[in-house]
Amino acid sequence: MTRPNRSAAFALALACAASGCAPHAVRFANATRVEAFCGSKQARATGIASVLTSTDDRLLDDRPTEADARRAVAAGDGVLIYWHDQPLAMPNVARELGETDGYVRVREAAIPPAPEGATTRHLYLLLRDRGGQRWVTVRAYDVQNVCVEGKREG
Repeated sequence: MTRPNRSAAFALALACAASGCAPHAVRFANATRVEAFCGSKQARATGIASVLTSTDDRLLDDRPTEADARRAVAAGDGVLIYWHDQPLAMPNVARELGETDGYVRVREAAIPPAPEGATTRHLYLLLRDRGGQRWVTVRAYDVQNVCVEGKREG
């Protein structure tokens, strides 16, 4: 009678978890368009992704319009980013908006500059909402400037 090899079973379970039996984090797709209000600086994709993934998973009471979001971004070093339904993990907000997989679908994000000395910032998102779309405000904990020194590459 042979005994099962526990280390082999553990290795198989570990391989299964690493290879696809566990959920995967969604990667950020390249934006379809970026409007940077950075002056002589350029918007940095890694900074944008960092700010977006630092969001609190709840909606704030503020209900901005597109004009409000654009005005906040144009006031300083901010950016508007456009996607075709970029998934962003926010399980509670996703449930509020009728999504069943724990991801909101971001169509546009407005990242205004963080106030001087602030530890959080407001972030404005245009999200898919039950077949339509609406602007929402969330709190982000990454307050870095998404515009950096450098020249735009064209």
